[in-house]
Amino acid sequence: MRLSRVALLAGLVGLFGCKKPEETEKPEPVAVRAAPVERGDVPRIVDAAGPLEPLPGLDVKVSPLVAGRLAQVLVGEGDRVRAGQTLARLDPTPLRDALLQAEAQLAQARAQESNARGKLDRAQKAFSAGVAAGQEVDDAKLGDASAVAAVRTTQAAVSIARNQLSRSELSVNFAGVVAHVFVAAGEVVDPAKPIIEIADTSRLELRAPLAPRIAALVKPGQSANLLVDGLPGVVTLAKVLAVAPVVDPATGTALVRIRVENRDFSLKGGSFAHARIEAGVHSNVLRVPREALVRGQDGSAVEVVDAGKARRQAVEVGYEDEKFAEIISGLKGDEQVILQGAYALPDGTPVTATAAAEKSEKK
Repeated sequence: MRLSRVALLAGLVGLFGCKKPEETEKPEPVAVRAAPVERGDVPRIVDAAGPLEPLPGLDVKVSPLVAGRLAQVLVGEGDRVRAGQTLARLDPTPLRDALLQAEAQLAQARAQESNARGKLDRAQKAFSAGVAAGQEVDDAKLGDASAVAAVRTTQAAVSIARNQLSRSELSVNFAGVVAHVFVAAGEVVDPAKPIIEIADTSRLELRAPLAPRIAALVKPGQSANLLVDGLPGVVTLAKVLAVAPVVDPATGTALVRIRVENRDFSLKGGSFAHARIEAGVHSNVLRVPREALVRGQDGSAVEVVDAGKARRQAVEVGYEDEKFAEIISGLKGDEQVILQGAYALPDGTPVTATAAAEKSEKK
């Protein structure tokens, strides 16, 4: 009996005590998208942002040049107007009355001038005949000169009154669109009160301040792609018009003006826009998709596929655009880089690389 128990115990020890430890399970490879390092062109992109505005002098708030009551507003917001078109009218009655009064005063002054001229002629003839003193001639000359001056004064008054009457009609000297109507018919207005705003939006400008080292890269004539808030996905071609030759001492920036044609009026003045200016290009350089870059405090890096595992490789980045980043150093050109988006893989992580769904186009 004792022998059989010993044998049983020995068997249990052999069964449980001699079991081999389980082998460590290997991690499953992580599926990643990858793309080869390639050669191509990478432009230098300068970003600028600001509101789209009409050209200087082509966005005008029209105010009356004389005070009065606004009789008519002939346009509304969104209306297109011609150069010289009447936009609004003041009540012309008091201005017309002022003109009639000035014309009457002119007629009276001319009559007085004619009378003074006749007195002078008679005084001169009487003096020649020896029947009048020289003082009478002098007095007649003074009266004639005063009458002439009075005519000239009233002529000026007539001209002023006529100009004031013509100013009762408001217009601008360029074609544009009505941006705002500030005053309704019937209100009393004066030269300090704008009535209508007219803007020519057939061409617009983005005026953006840039740091001097960035502005130095921008030159007139360079092309720019314009993205406007409110028009997602719509890219409009624009050009750099000018770069300020001086730096604003208050802001420490230089102003860049970017002009865009807007013949179809699809762009609205005042809209906020982002311009991507192509300020140069590096040709036939090593490049990777921008989404492959991993940026950190230590600089930039990429994850490359090395013998089935992810390996972080530090790189020096040159020019960048919205698609590609130039690699100055760190890669040889025969690697595959992982397009990992916003996450990073630890070194040595097993990966299964598949080609990116969208192949980059050669530039």
